[in-house]
Amino acid sequence: MTDAAQNSLVGGARLLTNPVTGMTLRILHSAEETGGELLEMEAGYPAGSARPPAHLHPRQEERFTLLEGGMRAVVGGVQRHLAVGDSLTLPAGTLHAMWNPGPGSARVSWQVRPALRTQQFFSTVFALAARGQVNADGVPGPLELALLMPYFRDEIRVTSPPAWMQRMVFGALAPLARLLGRCPELRRQERS
Repeated sequence: MTDAAQNSLVGGARLLTNPVTGMTLRILHSAEETGGELLEMEAGYPAGSARPPAHLHPRQEERFTLLEGGMRAVVGGVQRHLAVGDSLTLPAGTLHAMWNPGPGSARVSWQVRPALRTQQFFSTVFALAARGQVNADGVPGPLELALLMPYFRDEIRVTSPPAWMQRMVFGALAPLARLLGRCPELRRQERS
């Protein structure tokens, strides 16, 4: 599936779709449009979406406002249920995960400050999903992660396995991943 098959314009906003998880991101204001200050999106989560890995954003604040449905969040080890109208602000470095385990879809207003390369991260992961290089929960395989996680280290970090083990394993796998041509989106981004 091509990049064009998974991305489209809806009402002037770019729509990214993950064909494996069903998650959608409607880009309302991109980093390019805001001088890097803000990425504003509207995220769509299908019913019964999988819990993502616990992660943090070392240099970014996130703000979520639930527009439709319900969401579950674990923030700093504390679980919360979010209902329509609820907001959640996560300072940089806050360990969290958020998903929709419920029976209906959910829609969330999502702001990331500063934007950094968050939109590119999602575009890359969704492209991997379109090529079948993620598991059923939408998580990329080890070879893809060996390239993704170091490249997007300012935008996202997972906490398991421990950072020292990630550096060791990803460092060993990255040359093989490059040799095999994994994550061609990253090579295009590095050239631009």
